[in-house]
Amino acid sequence: MFASMSQSPREPSTGPTSTPRTPSSASDVPGGGLVGREHPWHVVIPVKRTDQGKSRLGPAVGADRAMLSWAIADDTIAAAVAAVGPSRVVVVTSDDGVRTTWRSRGVVVVDDPGAGLNAAVRAGEAATPVGRLTAALLGDVPALRPEDLAAALSAALEVGESFVPDAAGTGTVLRCGAGFEPRFGPDSAARHAADGAARLELDLPSLRTDVDDASSLAAARRIGLGRRTSALLTDRASGWIRSMQATVHTFDPETRTGSVLRDDGVQLSFDAHTFDDSGLRLLRSGQRLTVEVVDDMVVAMRIVGIGHDQRIR
Repeated sequence: MFASMSQSPREPSTGPTSTPRTPSSASDVPGGGLVGREHPWHVVIPVKRTDQGKSRLGPAVGADRAMLSWAIADDTIAAAVAAVGPSRVVVVTSDDGVRTTWRSRGVVVVDDPGAGLNAAVRAGEAATPVGRLTAALLGDVPALRPEDLAAALSAALEVGESFVPDAAGTGTVLRCGAGFEPRFGPDSAARHAADGAARLELDLPSLRTDVDDASSLAAARRIGLGRRTSALLTDRASGWIRSMQATVHTFDPETRTGSVLRDDGVQLSFDAHTFDDSGLRLLRSGQRLTVEVVDDMVVAMRIVGIGHDQRIR
């Protein structure tokens, strides 16, 4: 348990829209955070240079990738600041914009040593006060709600060394403990568990949904994005979404999943969220649809009716 540990004093469209969930700057959040003095947590957030981040989103968002990377990081940091207060957040980055923005808002900013994600986390750990507990948080959870991060930190305080897996269950979005060795990367959940960290299966989708491709961005959007990411998608997403005609290829009414064929014969899949969000009740093979596609992923479907501007739902 961590509750008895000592606390030594040493010291940032088109398509479906979402309601912003998190503050976009430290001026929008309470100064003490939701956790405040109750817990000894410091939150380390590694942030890659925004012109290099989110490479898997490149095919979908094109030249907007840097802006999207910055917005995602900004919303993540803002949620952490709201949860624990700015002086308890340590951002590790080599991005000048992120560094300047969040240092001016009271966040501790240290230079990224440039040796990968785990080295960045270690640099952040070294910058936290001696005797305090550290939570390493991925910098790409733009739907994160401050109260969800606070809830996860409270749960971690009760069990000792721990981690929160991502939505898929194989990665890690949050590693909590005292002087731990970070093991982020492929299959990090198994590696953190092998170190003796307890796995926290918390029902906190805003925390567990990290964004690295079009599918996870769509999932985060359904949860509710932070203010900056939401605004960027509202302003720019029309340039990312392609609308085209397609034919229903398969549909399973039990799982509400299936696939469509573009007119050039390429098959594209859709998930239950896309089907539900489209307001459809049933599909049949051979049915013609208008689909909206981002990075070869169907994000919306509709049946176009007969006559000008008529839609059949």
